[in-house]
Amino acid sequence: APRKRFDVIDIDPFGSPVPFLDSAIRALKDGGLLALTATDMAPLCGVHPKACIRKYGGKPLRTEYCHELAVRLLIGCLATMAAKHEMGIKVLFSHSTNHYIRVYVILVHGAKNTDKSLQNMGYILHCFNCFHRETSKNPFTKDFSLQCPECGSRMDFSGPLWLGRIADKSFCILMEENITDKRLKFEGKIRKILGLIKDECNAPATYYVLDKICDKLGLSVPSTSRILKALAKEGFIISLTHFNPKGIKTDAPARELQKLIRCHTL
Repeated sequence: APRKRFDVIDIDPFGSPVPFLDSAIRALKDGGLLALTATDMAPLCGVHPKACIRKYGGKPLRTEYCHELAVRLLIGCLATMAAKHEMGIKVLFSHSTNHYIRVYVILVHGAKNTDKSLQNMGYILHCFNCFHRETSKNPFTKDFSLQCPECGSRMDFSGPLWLGRIADKSFCILMEENITDKRLKFEGKIRKILGLIKDECNAPATYYVLDKICDKLGLSVPSTSRILKALAKEGFIISLTHFNPKGIKTDAPARELQKLIRCHTL
């Protein structure tokens, strides 16, 4: 009954939250908050891909940014399940910490909200040879090809998953302000994570790890700050990421990033 629905539901199981999703969606008020934790990182990160497909309805990929893919697969699963009840989602916040991922989402009723939410679903294509990656709302068209447009190698893909924002910047700012009024034991650590997530809110999906690229190129690893400055000078979007202390989010193509790395390791 609508009057008996909840304002907030928090699902924090050992393993996957998927078995509880349908009941939680139906028990939440319009505009209610749903918080989810997933600890089954092996399937979500591509170690057990078949298990991920069974549970979350999406294909994972074992890449350097697999933890971000895990968050997007979880949100995508929720968006798909909510759509069956004509509910859309608005992502407030998400993070990956230690052995688990966590997402906070508002559910909103209505066909228009549902359709708008599903427009954020899609796929991420990845080339393991040259690090090229791209997003696609509907890659499996008549002219679709898994051939990498940069090096010609065969790409792999992850999805369907959530391609939209995985955190809301205004909500991050609100949390930062709220911390000021409280005496928290791990305030410094919380502020650091919040700051990183706030900065990467509007950055493109996926991130690069310099160590991984340099290992492939046979080069020493330049300082992250030097590469960030070089990318910014070229006019690209840049940010660090909370997913990986060595990760860089940017809209620069992989070939351009490799070019800059070569320039700054000589």
